Amino acid sequence: MFCSDTYRKILAAVAKPAVERATFKYKTIVNKVHTGDDELCESLIVQTESGETLEFDEVVFTAPLGWLKQHPDTFSPALPARLAQAIRNIGYGCLEKVYISFDKAFWRSPDNNNNNNNNTEEGDTQGFIQLLAPNYALDSNPHRWNQEAVELASFTPADSHPTLLFYTYGDQSKYLTGEVHKLSSKEKKDAFLYEWFKPYYSRLPRYNEDSPDCRPVGCYATEWLNDDLAGNGSYSNFQVGLEEGDRDIKTMREGVPDRGLWFAGEHTSPFVALGTVTGAYWSGESVGKRIALAYGRTVEGKVA
Repeated sequence: MFCSDTYRKILAAVAKPAVERATFKYKTIVNKVHTGDDELCESLIVQTESGETLEFDEVVFTAPLGWLKQHPDTFSPALPARLAQAIRNIGYGCLEKVYISFDKAFWRSPDNNNNNNNNTEEGDTQGFIQLLAPNYALDSNPHRWNQEAVELASFTPADSHPTLLFYTYGDQSKYLTGEVHKLSSKEKKDAFLYEWFKPYYSRLPRYNEDSPDCRPVGCYATEWLNDDLAGNGSYSNFQVGLEEGDRDIKTMREGVPDRGLWFAGEHTSPFVALGTVTGAYWSGESVGKRIALAYGRTVEGKVA
């Protein structure tokens, strides 16, 4: 399953009620949540870095798991011991993406490139590309990191574009984001990534170094590892040695409802959707229904 378009239309639909009825506070960082049973306050108070205090009946906290790991002192009083342990136990990944675009999808046969049909020909490249432990380009990749990419030219004409989407993880993600972060301009960052990935995209069918169609014209790389608000990573995962991952997820999913504090996000989603946008949405929907139930409300004629 691959979303050939963006999530823009989906997001607009699910956000419509909130956009119409809620108040949004952008560029506002929360640094403290008092849940009403400590010495400082008797109600549920959220404090921001700017010194503003906001009072609520319930708080749904959707910070990424990596951020929760780094800021356990945000909550006063401290989170229950089992919940705090669950947050520590679950791993937090470092998946990153690098998009490299060309004038034309040279890796597709001329007929498929023009018509964007799904009938592959001999020597054509469509869909997923994987280069296992490459034994070349050892100057730049001495560890022989696997290279994984999805080519985005095989979609229907409305969504097709001549772009390669490379996925990186682990030490490769740490290396690339670290090197890119050192560079001072967009031009230098792009040049570094073009050169680093060239040994791999240059092995695709019909690559010709002298052809302008085979020269990158645009690049975008995520840098979640450098993003403090993202928790310096991407999404939850189960590391080797984890003993009670299922119980950990269920504990985070439960939250602390008796203190009016609920948690949502991909790390609290149903197991089948952990680490996904769908899971993040489902987790928020589930919390919303649980809050409605706590107040004796119904959803679409049924008890929430």
